[in-house]
Amino acid sequence: MQLYQEKIGPMQLALLETDKFKSTRIVFKFRAPLDEKTVTKRALLAMLFETNNQKYPNQTNFRKELAYLYGANFYTTVEKKGNEHIISAVFDMVDAGLVPDGETLLEAAFDFIEQVFFNPLTKDHIFDEDTVEREKINLKSRLEGIYDDKVRYANRRLQEEMFADDVFRVPASGLVEEIGKIDATNLFAYYQEWLKTDAIDVYVCGRLSRNTLIPYLERFAFPNRLNHAAQFITNAARTDVQYVYDVQPINQGKLAIGYQTGTLFGDSDFVALQLGNGLLGGYANSKIFMNVREKESLAYYASSRVDSFKGYLLISAGIDEVNYEKALAIILKQVEAMKAGDFTEEELAQTKEMYINQLLETTDQAQGMIEISYNNQLRTSDLDTENWIRRIEQTTRDEVLAAIQKIELDTVYFLSKGGIKHA
Repeated sequence: MQLYQEKIGPMQLALLETDKFKSTRIVFKFRAPLDEKTVTKRALLAMLFETNNQKYPNQTNFRKELAYLYGANFYTTVEKKGNEHIISAVFDMVDAGLVPDGETLLEAAFDFIEQVFFNPLTKDHIFDEDTVEREKINLKSRLEGIYDDKVRYANRRLQEEMFADDVFRVPASGLVEEIGKIDATNLFAYYQEWLKTDAIDVYVCGRLSRNTLIPYLERFAFPNRLNHAAQFITNAARTDVQYVYDVQPINQGKLAIGYQTGTLFGDSDFVALQLGNGLLGGYANSKIFMNVREKESLAYYASSRVDSFKGYLLISAGIDEVNYEKALAIILKQVEAMKAGDFTEEELAQTKEMYINQLLETTDQAQGMIEISYNNQLRTSDLDTENWIRRIEQTTRDEVLAAIQKIELDTVYFLSKGGIKHA
């Protein structure tokens, strides 16, 4: 794989030239500071992009054009990395070199994307009202659906409590209470602001040359702007651990435990922390999985993961309410065991092997390659696959120990039916 980077107007292009896939993936990433006042508009805007536009005014026309382009696919997502909010627009198509009219296909693909961004369905300088109202209903349904997924709900509530004084508490997918404030007029006004202000990164992965690609991108008339640099800041843990208990009519309790790590993607101890997390709760041989779920049979699921753009570690477990105190004590004991160095070189070697395999699986997909490249750009890092694997292999037991010893308990959240009172 060859990585080629170039600035084209306000767009930062990264071309991942490879013959590994029989498809081409084009991803536009639009980044702005995470803001409670705009996050719901951004989520709704992303939904409009994949719904219709002036050239394809309804879903039938929209999807017919994609089918005509040899079954291409287009969709949008929203996410947050630290306190940055990112809209991704993804266009997937067959490798143009594999079809008879490849050059025409590529031109049609970029024309489709151009219509999405610059030619939305409007009337009298506002968005089509029917479309906006329909997508508001869809967004509301999507956001309320999180309440039914109790694992996601508990993890979100942990974030809200753990980062109560930080905008990171705001979910990337938007806020239900903000939907009613949005209409076709103010959303179109925000769209015009979005056109002028978001930082834009374009990722193209496939068998495509720079000379073929650049002319298509040069047609995209995004205004020039002063791109804000991405900023990622870790938080210090609370002096006193906070315990939060919510009650709902559920059968299985949801436990979420948050630690501040002080470590971000690309930091010198980033890989060491990832290995420490793997030993703690990241894999099936980890301490939490083996001791809480397998040995004690206290959890229906139990694992840990690290957020590498905000610097926190989440331990998540599904338990019976009556087992809360015991399960929590055993989980905290596993963390302390890790901090005391209670893991062997053999366990570390096994975790390294699983970590490398996981990384290789990620890079077996175009989106995985794109995300790694984007993460490196955001953090000005050099963790391409080769360097990443080298660092995994070279990380010592002492480095893992030092990284895991930095983590500090911040918040314990428990969602249950409220049959037992907690101190």
